Amino acid sequence: MSLIEAMTMVAGLAYLVLLAWQARTGWPWRLALGLLLMFWLLAADSLLWLGLGLVAAALSLWHQRRQLPALEALDSQWLRARTRQLLLLCWGLVTLQYGLHIWQLGQGETPWLVRPDVVDGFLPIAGGLGLRAWPGQGLVDPHHPAATVTVLVLSLSALLLGRGFCAWFCPLGLVGEWLHGLRSRWIVGEWTPPRWLDVVLRGQKFLVLGFLLFIILLAVPAAALPGYLASPYHQAADMKMGAFFFNLTLVSGLCLGWVLLLTASFRQGFCRYLCPYGAWLSLLGLLTPLRIRRDPARCLRSTGHDCDKCSRACPSRIQVHQLIAVQSLECTSCLSCVAACPKRADALHLGTTRRRLSPPRLLGLLCLLLLVLPLLSYGLLEVWVSQTPLADRYELLQRLPWLNH
Repeated sequence: MSLIEAMTMVAGLAYLVLLAWQARTGWPWRLALGLLLMFWLLAADSLLWLGLGLVAAALSLWHQRRQLPALEALDSQWLRARTRQLLLLCWGLVTLQYGLHIWQLGQGETPWLVRPDVVDGFLPIAGGLGLRAWPGQGLVDPHHPAATVTVLVLSLSALLLGRGFCAWFCPLGLVGEWLHGLRSRWIVGEWTPPRWLDVVLRGQKFLVLGFLLFIILLAVPAAALPGYLASPYHQAADMKMGAFFFNLTLVSGLCLGWVLLLTASFRQGFCRYLCPYGAWLSLLGLLTPLRIRRDPARCLRSTGHDCDKCSRACPSRIQVHQLIAVQSLECTSCLSCVAACPKRADALHLGTTRRRLSPPRLLGLLCLLLLVLPLLSYGLLEVWVSQTPLADRYELLQRLPWLNH
């Protein structure tokens, strides 16, 4: 694990501790705080202690200049924006670290920065096959275990919280919004495709997802899984993925150009039309009871006002003002509709039929699932760091153009 990974995961733990401490009402929050601290004592190593020290020092300096805010009082969109910006910064540093690591390795030098294992999160096939082998055969993928953990925690978060990851955590979604905003400055206007074209374009991500699921579930038989996970192609999967986009060929150039075209042309173009992770999370999210819910009796429309601010604010173009509970595959629980509602949580809220979930607690649950669970898998289960020797990586990098399935 690299220092950037450690600090990112520790930041999620620190947020949970602050949330529990500021609430500190009732036994559930005291129990949660005690369990978090106990797990930390069991899981932390020297690198995580260093990460904890750096995060605690940053929070202390912030508190000296300006008092730490009450988390429950923060505006949902401000909180979401700062979370995504922080995670994008972390991903940017991870990308630089990985690029430098591979470059030095290719030069025959011993890299002075370790390989950040979180890059394996971009390997859905490796993660899916690892997840098949783990419970089914008791086999932990030694080369890309972080991919297995990533697929597991993302799937679990979708079952419990829907597509919250897409709106609150995903760095690619934020980059896509910036690209779309840049295009809008040069070419003014919002482009909305006709309904039939929108349906066709949305089908792309499900086609990609279907292809990935075919490989994960059918193309590799159970008996062949151990051999595949030990193969040179699998060991070099992260380097093959990087080479596809950074050593452009005609095919990869056309793919990248199509991605950039849709991302810049339409609001949430990549998330809505191309992302296979988004397609997978949206299907699993159909099972969660957590939804955006509208109370017709408290909505301004019940008093004769023709209000549709929630629908106009929705980046996924969902007609929220016409629904009681939003069950669309495109809803990411971004809470833009709630923030735009003149009556706020009185008329619109995120929750089940019995309980409401505030934005800070939604973020807390996402931190628990997507940051603290990987942290515990690293510290307690020792399932995160790739066991591929550096010498083997160097050899695989030299053979990379000739490695095939």
